[in-house]
Amino acid sequence: MSSFSPPAPTPSLTCTRVKSTSRLYGLEDIVRAPKGNYIVSHLDLPAVYHHPDVKKDPAVAVGMPSSSTPRLWSLSKQDFEPGREDDAQELSAAPCEIKNWPKDVALIPHGISIRADVLAVVNHAYSKGGERIERFRVDGRTLRHLGGIELSSLVGYGTLNAVALLDDGESFLATTWLPPVLAHGKHGKQSGLLHQVKEILYALSGSPHTRIVWCRAGAKSADSCRLLDPPCRLCNGIALSKSGRRIFVADSLRRTIVAFDVKFADPAEPPKLERAWTASLRRPLYPDNVRVDDKGDLYIAACGPVTQFLVHQSELHAWTDKLMHLSPAERLHAKPPSPTHDIGAAFVIPADQAEGEGPAPSLTPSIVLSGDEIGFGSFSSAIRADDGSWLFGSFADAGVLRCSAQ
Repeated sequence: MSSFSPPAPTPSLTCTRVKSTSRLYGLEDIVRAPKGNYIVSHLDLPAVYHHPDVKKDPAVAVGMPSSSTPRLWSLSKQDFEPGREDDAQELSAAPCEIKNWPKDVALIPHGISIRADVLAVVNHAYSKGGERIERFRVDGRTLRHLGGIELSSLVGYGTLNAVALLDDGESFLATTWLPPVLAHGKHGKQSGLLHQVKEILYALSGSPHTRIVWCRAGAKSADSCRLLDPPCRLCNGIALSKSGRRIFVADSLRRTIVAFDVKFADPAEPPKLERAWTASLRRPLYPDNVRVDDKGDLYIAACGPVTQFLVHQSELHAWTDKLMHLSPAERLHAKPPSPTHDIGAAFVIPADQAEGEGPAPSLTPSIVLSGDEIGFGSFSSAIRADDGSWLFGSFADAGVLRCSAQ
């Protein structure tokens, strides 16, 4: 087997964690919102990997929006004014104010997506609401809940991962991971040798690890949604192009970014996904998330092999077991098995190539960071701020990382 040397870290970058986020682990997904704001989702891994029981486990309270650990955060435009690189430590985040939220539903966000002023959120509410997609109207730091769809009956034992709102701001496409890719208490704890053997056999079988969920505009329940044929082995991040005619999907298993043209014969019926191009990442990078900015450029966040190992192995499960027995205050200081010796990378595909009809774009990292140097080695999302700096989120590291040229 030939060896491969990872890309060299990008020089001349200053990286700091955004203030008020440095103790929060799992600030995974970042989107650019109206009025120059950025919204960040705070993924609660213990709740994702386990099924909280409100009668036995006080941890379920952490998932409620009224808890001391807010789940959706906002970074405002003034936090990223040009010329403030020397004052980067003073950048701060504030919790979003959530209105009209149902009292009996927990909020444990994962992937998020925005179209105009509508925000869609993957919500692992489980015993307090099921596996859901929520929609909010965004007004600065205020999020007004528009409604949610419980998809547990459709995805079964699967776990929703990422979501992409379509042009109408109501219909959406979402990726769902099938067991045994993610093991959590919703379908019984799975760990140890037997679980690893199941994963290996499933991987060798060539069966898809994911499906795509489509819900039409006006959907109130899973009855208005459908599972589409899996377009990839492990669909992770998903994003809609600026034109609204194409989606981009990160296939983590195949280390590829796949573009599909979305074609509707009838808006009330599921779309047909036609492959437009496939671009490959070189080892050892795995694509995690994709994001399209206001210009239509496609941003790709990629992590290294250590992060991928943690996703499937017992170290992460053991950490979540530990957190289940800690108070909310103690969780803020608990450190996960952070892959700081891993590498993270970000790619940018210009809009004309992302939406073009030509050959697949070549993927060359725009930025590569070593966790050994910055203590932040897992990229779950990447986007550029208005001042040109980079913003990174991670499911396994603390805070939002901001990197700018020296």
